[in-house]
Amino acid sequence: MAGATAPTPAVAPRGRLILIRPDGSEGGSHPIQDGDNLIGRGQAPLFDADAYLSPRHAELSVGPDGVIIRDLQSLNGVFLKIATEEPLESGDIFRIGQELLRFEVISPPQALEDGTEVMGTPNPGFWGRLSVIVGRDVDGSAFPLFGEAIVLGRERGDILFPEDGYVSGTHARISLTEERVFLTDLGSSNGTFLRLRSERVIPTGSYMLMGQQLFRLEFR
Repeated sequence: MAGATAPTPAVAPRGRLILIRPDGSEGGSHPIQDGDNLIGRGQAPLFDADAYLSPRHAELSVGPDGVIIRDLQSLNGVFLKIATEEPLESGDIFRIGQELLRFEVISPPQALEDGTEVMGTPNPGFWGRLSVIVGRDVDGSAFPLFGEAIVLGRERGDILFPEDGYVSGTHARISLTEERVFLTDLGSSNGTFLRLRSERVIPTGSYMLMGQQLFRLEFR
């Protein structure tokens, strides 16, 4: 008909954020478009049931360089499943099973300006500390790190979490190499997840923990 306007064709999404259930099956998906995609409670039905998601939790940006994920200063953070050896910085937080852990460097005590030494228990060579996070600004047990490597697991290793069925027998390793600290997954069943410090380009197939939900990113 003369003067009729053709309907605008729907734009196909560039990818999907797929919810992964505890048994490994898919539990729904959220489309990812070109440009910025806001993730958070109240932004889509897939996110609304998770009280641990902030309303503005994270952003996925699709552009010429791929997909960039950034944490929008959320309360509980964005955790990326590590695929290779990852460097750890003091204050970094990571997750194995249900355990939320913070790594901190232990530095030698420094004397005061007047030369007085700070008293403390003799340090037999500890270079780091791993603390269990049990709440906001609340820590549980703390474990000193020493030697060249510390193995975390449920049944075997230096630091054990025997009550956590989501932690593998030998799950992850923290190692000190040439004064740098690295986190490595040891082929665990459920993976090791590192909280993002800054925005990061992520490939298709990446797994992310946001709130209490596990997602897999797929894009073309």
